[in-house]
Parts: sequence; structure tokens; C-alpha cells
Amino acid sequence: MKNPAGGQTLSESTYQALSSMILQRELPGGKVIEERPLSEILDISRTPLRIALSRLHGEGMLERLSNGLYMVPSPTIGEYLDLLQLRRLLEGEACACAAGRMDPAVLSDLRARIEAMASREEADLPVYFALDEDLHLAIAKASGNVALEQTIATVRRRVRMCNVNRYPGRFRENCREHLEILQAIADGDAVAARNALNHHLTRVWDGFVDNLARR
Repeated sequence: MKNPAGGQTLSESTYQALSSMILQRELPGGKVIEERPLSEILDISRTPLRIALSRLHGEGMLERLSNGLYMVPSPTIGEYLDLLQLRRLLEGEACACAAGRMDPAVLSDLRARIEAMASREEADLPVYFALDEDLHLAIAKASGNVALEQTIATVRRRVRMCNVNRYPGRFRENCREHLEILQAIADGDAVAARNALNHHLTRVWDGFVDNLARR
């Protein structure tokens, strides 16, 4: 990692690498971060590593222990549900702000990808989850509020860190709800866009709780 691509600084590329390792659970919940072996794995010095660790701590992706070391948190199911509620508040507002403002090319691309996904017999999980991420982050970006966009991205990362299994569930229904959200945005109807997004996340909540109750 001594020559970051795309003009990134070493601390930025280190941050991105560590974020990916946490989200992919290569650094699982409960893992205490040891700087020396991690710096050797990433082939970097301690300085950019410490900058990246401090940034991840500030975003809630790492916890600081009493001895000064960092640890990857293990959010509970209760915290997962709290974060879903927070997503409704933040993403509902973003969706209302995005109404009539999303780049038509982005909107068209998302619509085509969702329609293709809905036509499948089964969800292709990596594609399915990547599409979901692209949709929600595109809405946050189209809100025009950078602070809101960044906060939503952080909350979504926290959700992915929760110790719950991600499952496709009602993927065709999710696709239909996503298309309804995009239609409201395309129509420039802020109220409909907010309601469609909130309805979608309520159904995500209900689906998760129902699945949990069956275990």
C-alpha cells in the first residue's frame, strides 16, 4: 500500500482498507487491533495507520479500550433495530430532498438494474446487496446535503457491522418498493418520496423481526 491509487493519501487508502476489513468481517466484532501486525499486513508505517484508526473510532467503527487500544465493536440486535429506526429518520429526509433532483442518468441506471434483479428467479446476493447500497447512497447524494449524505453512509456502515445475518428475504417486494421510491423522486414529489422510503424501511424492520421470531 505504499503507492495508493487514484491520488489518495496513504492515510485515506489505509482508512479504506481497514473499513473494508471491518465490513467484510476480516476484522470481526470483538477483535482488538494490534498496530504492529496490522501495519505489517498493510505494509505501512504506524503514522497513517493511527490516523485511520482514529478516524474509524470517530465514526463509531472502532471502540477505544481503557488501555488505549482499539477494538472492533459487536453491535447487538437491539442496536441493529435502533440503527434501522435512525435510518428511517435520516433517509426519509434525504429522499424528500432528493425528489426532482437526482441525475436522470443515475435514476435510469438504478431503475434498469432493479428491474433486471426483479426478473430473476433468485437474488444474486452480492449483486443484490451492492444494488441496495448504490440505491440508498445515490438518494443520500441527491439530497444535496453533504453532512446528511455522510451521516447516512456512516449509519449504513454501522448497520453492516451488526452481528446479524444479511438475507435477501422478500427481494422482489424490495425491488418493487425501490422502484416506487425512484418513481416518486423522478416525479419530484417530496411527500411521496419520503413516504415510499419510510414504508420500505418499515417493511425491512418487519421482515427482520418476523425472521427473528421464527428462529
